[in-house]
Formats: sequence, structure tokens, C-alpha cells
Amino acid sequence: MTQLTSISRREALFGSLALTLLSACQTMPARSAATGRSLDKIGIQTYTLREALGEDFVGTFEMIKEVGYDYVELNGRNFEGRSVSELKAILDGAGLPAPASHLSYEEFSDTPEQSADMLAELDCKYAILPYLSDDQRGLDDYKRHAEMLNTAADIMRGSGVGVAYHNHQFEFDDLGGGVTGMDILLSETDPTLVDFEIDLFWAILGRADLPALFSANPGRFKLSHVKDMNSSVEAYRDSLDYSKITSELMVNVGEGVIDFGEIFALNDVSGMRYFIAEHDNPKQPYRQSIATSYETLKGLRF
Repeated sequence: MTQLTSISRREALFGSLALTLLSACQTMPARSAATGRSLDKIGIQTYTLREALGEDFVGTFEMIKEVGYDYVELNGRNFEGRSVSELKAILDGAGLPAPASHLSYEEFSDTPEQSADMLAELDCKYAILPYLSDDQRGLDDYKRHAEMLNTAADIMRGSGVGVAYHNHQFEFDDLGGGVTGMDILLSETDPTLVDFEIDLFWAILGRADLPALFSANPGRFKLSHVKDMNSSVEAYRDSLDYSKITSELMVNVGEGVIDFGEIFALNDVSGMRYFIAEHDNPKQPYRQSIATSYETLKGLRF
């Protein structure tokens, strides 16, 4: 399968979508076309509401449902201090399925069978690797990660759980000769075993050309994190200050400049099925923040 292997090529291709994705002059509202496709179901990553969940775990899930979200994507914090059966009862009580969950690297590499059994009890369809530490981002590291994901996915599918990888911006950095970590992960993971959760905010910040990425790897991006950015993107291109990026550049969906309609119009190519709103540092009141993202996505036509 053909991969993107040149930074110069990727940056040139980036221009094909840059003007529509990043309108530098003004905030672009959600489209309101009279006809077109829409999102059937909309989820939210619970990391967005980690502080609220820490104060009122059950009530926060109930709030998510009241706002209108159809499902949640879990993360490791949600399993702390409660059994899987207790967590499932809370989700069922709120009327929120959890088709996906982020897991730690070790849960994939060391205990894939147990991890899959845990997620299967929650009816999760996907286990997602969300992050790589700073010292695990070299060329050889990515090759090792790809091999690990293949192995874990082969084991976890026995429990009916799929595996996906979630990106930040560093996967699009040049590791030498124009090769990126994303190139390696895509080319060296088995497409019948490993899918991807494309975080649109981080991918765009990392100068990814999304149409080219999707067309070179059709059907592999089954999940997406939908988060928006304001027009100050160039000031943060090379920053590694995640706190500053997420508090100053990241905004609620619909308050920024990313044209999600242009991206979701490519769903037949990318393979996207799950659309998961997220904000790493949402402003309070949280209900208003997550409602803004939900209403934007609910009204989107493409």
C-alpha cells in the first residue's frame, strides 16, 4: 500500500485542504446546508469531563446523556475505584454505551487477553492506544510499536475487541528521509487487525494532509476525535507545550476554523464510523461546553 514518505510532498499536498480547514480570518460556524449527510450518532471522550467525573461520577454521565450524546469513549481514569461490572451498571443506568476505550501501553503489551476480556464485558468494540512517551518516538520505536499492536490485536480479536491507534502531532514529524511515525504505523501494522483513531486537531496541527492520508490508507480510520482550533495555529506549529496548546489553541467544536464537513465528506474513503467530541481543557460550565460541540456536530451537513 502506497504511503506518504516525503515531508515536502506532504506539505505540498497539505495546501489542498488547508484553506478550507483553517480559515485564518474568521471563525467558521457549522454548515447548515438544507440537504446532505449527517452524523447518525455522536460520542464524547470522557477525558473532556475528568474533573466533573471526579466530583460526581454518576451525575456527569447523566448530564452527558441529557445533552444528547449517544455514547462515550472511556479512558483509564474511569476504571479507578470501581469494578467493571459497577462501571457497566452506571453506563447502562445513564443509557450510554461505550463502544471504545483508551488503554495504557502496558495493557496492550503485557495483558492483552485480560484487557480484551474487561472491555468485552463493557461491550466495547475497540481498545485504543492513545499516547507514546517522549522517549518512545524514534524510527525503531515505531517499528516495535507496530509489531506490538499486531500481536495484541491478534489476541484481542478472540474476545471480539478491535485495536486502534490514536495520534497526536508528533507522529507526523520527519524521522529522517521524510519518513514519519505515522508512515511506519500504517505500513507495518496489519490492516485486517489494526485501525486508527484520527485526532483531527492534532493531525492538522502536525501538517497532515487528510485527503492524501485517507486515500493512501482507505478504510483504516474507523474512529475520530473531533476537536476544533482557533485561527492562531501557526503560532503553535512547533510547540510541545501541551498545556498551552490545549488551553489557548483548542476550542469547542463549532467555535473554531476547522471545516469538519470537508473532512466527513470523505468518510467513504477514510472509513470513519465513530465521531467522538473532545476538548482537553474545556471552559466551565462544562455542560455548556459539551453542548456547543454536540449541537455543532448534530447540525452538521456534508
